[in-house]
Amino acid sequence: MQNLIIGTIGHIDHGKTSLIEAINGFWGDSRKEEQERGITLDLSFSNCLSNNKNISFIDVPGHEKLVKHMIAGAFGMDYCMLVVAANEGLKPQSIEHIKIAKLLGVSSFIVVFTKCDLEDIDTTNATNEILELISPLKIFHTSIHDKKSIESLKNYLFSLPNKIHRNLDVFRYYIDRVFTLKGIGCVVSGTLLDGRLALEDKIWCCNLNRALNIKNIQNHGEYLKVANIGERVAINLSGVSHNELKRGDLLTKKGYFRGFDTLEVSIELFSDVAHNSDVIFYIGALKCNARILFLDDSKKYATIKTQQKIFAIFGERFIIRDDNVTLGGGSILGAIADPMKKSQKLHCVKLLYKRDFKNAFLLLLEVHKKGFGLLSATQRFAISKEEALNIANTLENCYVDSLNLVVYPKSSIDVVLGYIKEILHKNKKALLSSTLLTQKYSWVSENLAALALECAISDKLVVKKEFFFVSPSFNDSVHSYVYNEIYSMLLTQEYEPLAPYNIYDVLDIDRKTGDDALKILTKEKKVLRLSHKLFITSSALSKLLEEMRSIIKNEGYLDINNFKRHFPLSRKYLIAYLDYLDSFSDIINTNGTRTLKDS
Repeated sequence: MQNLIIGTIGHIDHGKTSLIEAINGFWGDSRKEEQERGITLDLSFSNCLSNNKNISFIDVPGHEKLVKHMIAGAFGMDYCMLVVAANEGLKPQSIEHIKIAKLLGVSSFIVVFTKCDLEDIDTTNATNEILELISPLKIFHTSIHDKKSIESLKNYLFSLPNKIHRNLDVFRYYIDRVFTLKGIGCVVSGTLLDGRLALEDKIWCCNLNRALNIKNIQNHGEYLKVANIGERVAINLSGVSHNELKRGDLLTKKGYFRGFDTLEVSIELFSDVAHNSDVIFYIGALKCNARILFLDDSKKYATIKTQQKIFAIFGERFIIRDDNVTLGGGSILGAIADPMKKSQKLHCVKLLYKRDFKNAFLLLLEVHKKGFGLLSATQRFAISKEEALNIANTLENCYVDSLNLVVYPKSSIDVVLGYIKEILHKNKKALLSSTLLTQKYSWVSENLAALALECAISDKLVVKKEFFFVSPSFNDSVHSYVYNEIYSMLLTQEYEPLAPYNIYDVLDIDRKTGDDALKILTKEKKVLRLSHKLFITSSALSKLLEEMRSIIKNEGYLDINNFKRHFPLSRKYLIAYLDYLDSFSDIINTNGTRTLKDS
């Protein structure tokens, strides 16, 4: 089914809600307060079906004090229906709505004059004012009492072509309403801005930093197995209370979006705004306080510092206001905060404004000496990882790890070679591998590590021995060396053995190699495993058990306090040894006090 989202904008009491009711029979002001006051206080949603086409209407409030709701509703609109009362003409609030809609990227307007059944109505002046602001697709003159005028408008709306949405194939959805229904639970509503949503999907709430489950998906009362980009949908969620969620929270897939309180933007201002001014920042359905710091004298580019983390995406539109008026708006250019100087930031945003991603990549490689991930391209450039890889592969003086989706400056190889030299200087018997290097240095991918190790061979720093890269002076059998070194260290450490990963770090071996040696030692019963991180030699444990039994015989009991007096070890060791003692049949544990059965 084809879907269109049409928003109605305009001044208070110009007949937006009545017009929607005339089109589809839905009266949007459902709250008691709305009905009593006769104005729309929040977003109202309804739809209209014809053949294989669905039109979703977002009716936004027209009161000047409720502009925040209008902004929330304007995100995701395909078309804007500007409603103007023929007897009143264009009002300041209508003009502000037009400006906001244009800033948010809405370019297709339909103008609808209402109340045209009143006498002596001349809309010429109002039409001329409107034409100075926008170039509408069509202008209609209607009355809710004139069915023919409504039918003509309705037929035209159904003839509008579908909008082509940029689709990154990553589900992205701002919550614009949260409520709970008896017997159903938490329900949210919003528009699919990107990707698709299937009933079996796990979704991620960025603001809560946790996964949520889907019970069902609805589109205007119809249950869906899959919802597609551009559709208005309600999602029934499980595992979360409606009190935990709020308007403006972002639902998406895990791992694609990070939150930042610093954003680089291009901006268009309606009013003069001073550098470092406090503003109210609107993005999606979110509203928060922020400060604006201009990057250039023309005030075309700026840094927005927000009071909460924003999970924005490149090209996403925003609005800034003060308490009373809309100050301006623009597009997100830097959705990810990078450690740049002001001059670099300005250079970068200018490149991004022109969508010169290739040179933006090169600038980012100057800033990120240890490389940057291409998975972030979705958020950083609003392009797919495949497109990002294609750009990266055209760059010179860099190394692209296509498997791990990371692009590194060529200098990164020299940095890793430096690590290799440093390790060998401290430990001539280090067993180097790409796995070990990635474990020691989290920014290094296995492919980059492998490339650096091959360079180390060429430089005669290391030689290949079995599966490892070792100093040319290393003459031992690799597996015998690891086995003997681990056992020797555990014997030396006696009752306070290091955790395995600490032992591996000291020996400069990777975890799998160390784990394999420990498995052999435990299989041979030279070492016993008492917990996930505690391995002790059999000889040390036997000796300790004798001492523990001796304490019971001499003092009549053993608990953590008198055990610590004899063996001043940390609690993690004491508790593990006491728990092991409990496994013997002649030991009685009474609320943490151990005694012998025959005592």
